[in-house]
Amino acid sequence: MMRPRSDVPQESKRYGLGFWLGQHCDTVMLEGYDAGVSFRTMHDPGSAVTYTVISNSSDGAWLIARRLVSR
Repeated sequence: MMRPRSDVPQESKRYGLGFWLGQHCDTVMLEGYDAGVSFRTMHDPGSAVTYTVISNSSDGAWLIARRLVSR
């Protein structure tokens, strides 16, 4: 599931089976949204850091998730 199956260079990511994978690292990410909810969870095995952002709006998780990635 976490082996790269396709590259998505415009997003600097790869895709496994159900999980987004970091382009040049071992991070694993799962994200999604529906009307009124959004979430992203990411795990970096190299640093042993995991974060999960859950929002009760369709766009609410993305700003916080982007800030966490840029740290």
